[in-house]
Amino acid sequence: MGISWQSEPNTIGSVLSINNVRIRLTQERWLHITNYHKELIDFQLEILLTISNPDNVYSSPEGTPSNFAAVKAFNRLTDYGLSTNLIVHYKEVDGSTGFILTAFVMSDKRLNKRFSGWHRLR
Repeated sequence: MGISWQSEPNTIGSVLSINNVRIRLTQERWLHITNYHKELIDFQLEILLTISNPDNVYSSPEGTPSNFAAVKAFNRLTDYGLSTNLIVHYKEVDGSTGFILTAFVMSDKRLNKRFSGWHRLR
């Protein structure tokens, strides 16, 4: 799993991406996620697990700002009346560090449509 909790100031936790880049969940990004997606307040661990052990990873299409989207299904999300797919967008700044941009839940149908133009890496 490889989660590091509170490894740096203003960082809640961090994990390694599929590219072996340390991705941080900062306090500022956590506030953004929970302000816009209140349903994810109890899913901090799952957000980090989605990056460290994703079911799928997509890279953004050419001509758009570079970022990645990790996708992982969690049955626990359905206990809250949500779809099973957790999507976590993150950015790799260089070969050693990056950060989470946002996270949200999405149905299979919307997931397939949203990422149809993205490059599937895994």
